[in-house]
Amino acid sequence: QSGCSKTGGSSSSGGGGGNTSETGDASISRSESSCYSSSPAGESLSECDSRSSSSNSIINSWIRLPDAVMLCCPALNLCLDHPSPSRVMSTADPVLPGGLLSAISDAYVPPNSGISKRDPIASPYYAPDEVLRLFPPTLLFASSGDPLLDDSVDFNARLLKVGVKSTLRAVHNVPHAFWGLGAAGFPEVKEVQRECQEWLMRHLHCGQKATSS
Repeated sequence: QSGCSKTGGSSSSGGGGGNTSETGDASISRSESSCYSSSPAGESLSECDSRSSSSNSIINSWIRLPDAVMLCCPALNLCLDHPSPSRVMSTADPVLPGGLLSAISDAYVPPNSGISKRDPIASPYYAPDEVLRLFPPTLLFASSGDPLLDDSVDFNARLLKVGVKSTLRAVHNVPHAFWGLGAAGFPEVKEVQRECQEWLMRHLHCGQKATSS
């Protein structure tokens, strides 16, 4: 099958127009397209892609990795030992206040489970570079006031550093897990939904063209 690609160099900018700010670039090069998207309520693709600390088990796996990843307010780091600035400054987030964040972290990985919260299975934030290099083009969305924003910023920076086409968009005037607020009339969320639809259409259309050819 013939491949299809839409290439572009990774870039970084301090802000974007409208209600979002942007870092990075997204592109894809695949002969068939599949895309994985996730919200913080479910298991993120980053957790799936970093299920093992050994990249060899992933590289040699028969499981086909997706062609694109879209993550909205992802929970990438369950470790609360060293709070990031966004976690300190956003303790009053109406959806994810500080106390709830700690409770959720302990619910995913109970303190007496014998599992470290720094294990990449629980916290993809700590996945090694050789695993991150396997990531397809990635689009991350977060609220600019999200307690988890800094985790997304760091994760996006690591993906870019290892050569992955990754984009981070920080949305203003919305809380954590804002995706469902579009139905309530939030214009910022409707703009995000439109951008995500366009991004997905570009990637899926690329795969459809390659398959038909």
